Amino acid sequence: MSGIAAVNLAAASTVSGGDPQVEQLIATGLQLTHILQVYTSSMMAVSVWDWIACAKMEWTRVWKREWSLVKCLYIWTRYYGMACFAINLWLFNGEFTVEKCKSLHYLIAATCMWVTVGSEAILAIRTYAFLGKKPWVGVLMVAMLLGETAFLLYVAIAGVYQIPPLVGKAGPCTASDKPGKHIVSGFWIAPVIFDLICTGLTVSKAISLRGAGVHSGLVTVFVREGIFYFIAISGVNVLNAAFMIQSADPKLQNLNSFLALILSQVLCCRLVLNLRSRGHEKMGATITDSHPSFGYASRNAQNFSIPLKKYQGTGYRNQDANSDEVYDGVKVQINVETAGEGSQKV
Repeated sequence: MSGIAAVNLAAASTVSGGDPQVEQLIATGLQLTHILQVYTSSMMAVSVWDWIACAKMEWTRVWKREWSLVKCLYIWTRYYGMACFAINLWLFNGEFTVEKCKSLHYLIAATCMWVTVGSEAILAIRTYAFLGKKPWVGVLMVAMLLGETAFLLYVAIAGVYQIPPLVGKAGPCTASDKPGKHIVSGFWIAPVIFDLICTGLTVSKAISLRGAGVHSGLVTVFVREGIFYFIAISGVNVLNAAFMIQSADPKLQNLNSFLALILSQVLCCRLVLNLRSRGHEKMGATITDSHPSFGYASRNAQNFSIPLKKYQGTGYRNQDANSDEVYDGVKVQINVETAGEGSQKV
């Protein structure tokens, strides 16, 4: 018997009143509580480790870039997410009376839901952009986000149930489904449905592009990591829902909750960083025989890739001598090598 198991059994024997069944139940409950605490602490360490590992990429690909909605959502998901996880770690590892936990246990779902919404919003924007910013796609993404947010709010307010301390009058502050209900299971199923729709639209668009002879490293990164994100997050969320529905032990129901939340945060932030890296490398215009095509290159066309960069304060100056207005421009430099001649700069 391991040291922790022996300690739990010894603690259970002091409060079981000599009943072997009660003693075993208490010892098992204490063991599950310990596993939950270690598991959530480990997941928090993964979130912090990923932030440190990505610090250099984040500085160049997020903080040094101009402000945008995706940048705001990335910062929210990354930094609010770590703050949210720290709060939940405090609740799971602290000692709280029943009265004190009565108001605090709502924080578990109420804080975590915004990490999920932030991750889903990033995925929605990327899907909208990938599908050519079509109005119907934007309306669909906004409607799904609002619907999921409303449902998660309902779960956080009306669906969670305070788990009383196993032994004594104080213990960790945790929450789960109300007895006989499966409302909190929807907390994990809703993101699966959202991700399934986004992934289906993305894969469908990628197939149509490939069928048209369009190849792009940016498309490959988006599809590859988007599918991996969907498989990883959906798998864990379905597992969470199954634990919620099948298990009668509230502590076992919550076992994989932090894994789902932190995987969602980490993989979504990685998706943004990798797409921005690929987008920066491939940003440019592709000149084909008949017309310029931005972002994608045809399989058969002979083309030149010309990197484009926006220069603030450069470009064409208004010809009016009395005007100081300067229009932003694009600086294009082409090196053309011809047979028998040296390199000519145009």
